[in-house]
Amino acid sequence: MTSQPSPATALEPRPVALDPRSLGRPVHLLPLVAQRLREALQRTLVQPWNRRYRSRYELQVLSLQPLGVTAMSARVDGDGAAAGWLRAQGPAGPLACRIDRALVLTLMARRLGLGADPVDDDHAAPPTATEERLRHLLAGQFAGLCLQWLAQRAGQDDESGQDLAPPEDVPSLRAGALPAFGPDAWVLSVSMRDVAGGGAESSDDAGTAPDMTLRLALDGAYLQPLLRRLSGQHRPARPAAAQTQPLARRLTLTLQARLLERELDLGTVLDLRPGALIPIRMADATVLVDGSALMSAAVAEHQGKLCLTSFQDLE
Repeated sequence: MTSQPSPATALEPRPVALDPRSLGRPVHLLPLVAQRLREALQRTLVQPWNRRYRSRYELQVLSLQPLGVTAMSARVDGDGAAAGWLRAQGPAGPLACRIDRALVLTLMARRLGLGADPVDDDHAAPPTATEERLRHLLAGQFAGLCLQWLAQRAGQDDESGQDLAPPEDVPSLRAGALPAFGPDAWVLSVSMRDVAGGGAESSDDAGTAPDMTLRLALDGAYLQPLLRRLSGQHRPARPAAAQTQPLARRLTLTLQARLLERELDLGTVLDLRPGALIPIRMADATVLVDGSALMSAAVAEHQGKLCLTSFQDLE
């Protein structure tokens, strides 16, 4: 007889598994890193397109997340080779870039003077040699600028950053499946939109222009220097003096000296007035460390101050 799970058990949420790539790393700072990378790409990559083609492309959202190899490799659009990955062996490991075909066709139409909207049938047609050359050019520019920015941020201590230069050493990309990354791979995704396509001149049926996505999958070696710098930047620094002093000087203890105990009756206490004197005999003081009696010491006057001297251990 097979037992069926109770409804309460079936509705219990499964515990969320922690991604080991986020443990001990400043992943909470990556949204700020992604925002600054988006701003740098907008200035260096997109604005030249807008000036050349009189367009109004804007980068919308950029995310930097651990790569789910199964999900990314299983996602195959119906656009054939133009929607696949362009892969290369970069300076720090494998990388792969993928650009939506709609962006490639739109830019190609602008380059050829055909306007912003290519013919709809072009999306179903096999890619031409011109389209493939443009796709490789765009992917090389995008990948080169991203790698350049990550390298700059990993070596900078300030937050201002530097403007990116057009990449000269672009990795040689070739079409193929997503490379076999290690367990520490990351994916950088950024969506782009032609804001002129959703302006006031657009019809109500068309709505806003659709987003076009650029993706860059990277080996963990590309992100490791940046994560290491972010981690060290937000770790509390030790005082320099504490690191150079010997152990005997770094350990500090608080000493309390119990100088006097004397019992007085209530009448004597009530008769006390300002300036009244209580005759006492100064006995040895008890020295306490963290509330525990450790030593005894004699009390002596030196230059108008009470000092402890003649320390003896209490057995």
